[in-house]
Amino acid sequence: MGLFGTDGVRGRVGEGVLTPGAVRALTFCFGRALQEAGEVPAAVALARDTRLSGASLRDSCAQGLRGAGVAVVDLGVLPTPGLSWWLAERGDLAGGIMITASHNPWHDNGLKLFAGDGGKVSDDLQARCEQLYEAQSSTGDGDDDSPLAFVDRHEDAFQGYLASLGRDLRGPDTLKGRRVVADTAAGAAFEILPLALSNAGAQVVSCAPTPDGRNINAGWGAVEPQAMAQRVVADGAWAGVAVDGDGDRIMLADELGRVHDGDALVGFLAASMQEGGTLRGDQVVGTVTSNGGLESFIRARGLRFIRTPVGDRNISAAMAEHGLNLGGESSGHILTPDLCPTGDGTRVALHILALAATSAEPLSALLGQVPRFPAANRKVRVGARPPLESLPELQEAVARCEQRLTPTGGRLLLRYSGTEPILRVLVEGPDESLVEECADHLAAAAASSLPSQ
Repeated sequence: MGLFGTDGVRGRVGEGVLTPGAVRALTFCFGRALQEAGEVPAAVALARDTRLSGASLRDSCAQGLRGAGVAVVDLGVLPTPGLSWWLAERGDLAGGIMITASHNPWHDNGLKLFAGDGGKVSDDLQARCEQLYEAQSSTGDGDDDSPLAFVDRHEDAFQGYLASLGRDLRGPDTLKGRRVVADTAAGAAFEILPLALSNAGAQVVSCAPTPDGRNINAGWGAVEPQAMAQRVVADGAWAGVAVDGDGDRIMLADELGRVHDGDALVGFLAASMQEGGTLRGDQVVGTVTSNGGLESFIRARGLRFIRTPVGDRNISAAMAEHGLNLGGESSGHILTPDLCPTGDGTRVALHILALAATSAEPLSALLGQVPRFPAANRKVRVGARPPLESLPELQEAVARCEQRLTPTGGRLLLRYSGTEPILRVLVEGPDESLVEECADHLAAAAASSLPSQ
């Protein structure tokens, strides 16, 4: 795996590329890469989630950027889509860096690199940044110990982003009379999500704890939405919304406490957009991990379903190539470029809930349209990452499982994570017991074949 995974760099703070010196060096190289692309002398905006390490990493980023001659604008604690919106709205910055490890635990952190238009940086610029970083000597490029000087724009960015979230709604009565549970994962959207729902007229029940630097994603949020769903039932709420630590993923719960993931939400939006005549190209983009139920739902509506490798960068690239305006991942990354330049959990939640509020049907019926094939996921921790094709025992297990799954319409997928030291095993199909059995078999074969950490 290279320096950058599926979404920036990520790992344990104080180790590898997340030591202060390495962060300074990497952001120095980002500044240089922007300069080579002609993005000078414009500034770079920094934002962060609520992790304990966020402020110190911000300082290291600022030192690296300033070493490259790039000014820094500090947006403070703000969701990733808030940074994206700010960049697109301003249009006069060279780029941005979001300091976050997304859904990872508090002791991890990372950097997501953005272009000046609010989208993720291009593959070419990211590759150039990595090339400069790897070629760098240990002479301290990017080190700058002089007093830090930021242009503080937190309040402007916060208020501007919050106001933007209501522009596509009917107004303060959009969700009037609706009780909605808000789960912020104790992360970057801890203020934005409840305020945005309240501004739309909802009676908001906040369920995640106040951030303390260590409780981000700890039992809450889009990766662990069960507590939110239980709160929906306990409070008799109409809906529940869970975002992840940096606010770009979303999960929704209906009034029955059933959780609906990114596949269900993409299917709902595809149907709504098709009926409204706003779905471009009669195509929807998912990934290799999108559930087969979504694909069958999309095809039944006469639409084409495109699968890409995992990562919103890959989805975005496919959407741009085909001129499309809807894509997403099971994990809750939903890309709707007509609404926002990158995945935005709060904005997409407001949009879906506003559409649902115009219907007489309960949320459970609206979001339950997309069938879901039984799926089993396993994680196998790894050290080295040899090609999977080079592991005879694992390949034998794959062949045996495929022989059993294929006649039932099932499938399997093995892939190394782009953000964690694990091999992900996915098996899905209509026969749940077979799916679980194959997942266990593949995970055991992988564990015995792969070198562990």
